[in-house]
Amino acid sequence: MGPGEVIVADDYHTAGEPCRVVDLGPMRGNSVLDRRSWAMENLDDHRRFLCHEPRGHADMYCGFVVPPDDGDGDLGVVFCHKDGFSTACGHGTIAIVTWAIDTGLIATEGDSVEVLVDVPSGRLHTVARLVDGRVASVRFRNVPSYVTATGLEVSTPLGPV
Repeated sequence: MGPGEVIVADDYHTAGEPCRVVDLGPMRGNSVLDRRSWAMENLDDHRRFLCHEPRGHADMYCGFVVPPDDGDGDLGVVFCHKDGFSTACGHGTIAIVTWAIDTGLIATEGDSVEVLVDVPSGRLHTVARLVDGRVASVRFRNVPSYVTATGLEVSTPLGPV
């Protein structure tokens, strides 16, 4: 960051968990995963600036708003925190969806709205519940998980597990 440079951020909390929402402009890549890789190489100074003291703290998370992977998605997000860049964040997803509705990026009508959010680990199907036009809650279906190995033994100081 140089003199006169400004970053605009919106701070959200999900049950006390912080998420700083930032639009740093275009990032290279064809997917959110590609943009995460680009951000890791080019925006680590911004990550430290936003997440470390005195502007951040040990529990600070940031979400860099990016385009979705394709025309079916509503928005994308590259998550970062004090130690680096992550592939997903539950409380950050809730904050980003709330932010997108609060700022008018996502139009709302009725008492709920579906929002498709692309994160580096995949597409999240979210539903925001609205009360009097404001977000009351957000739920989401995480990316599928799967078992890659079974029957493994791990050595620990207390013996094998």
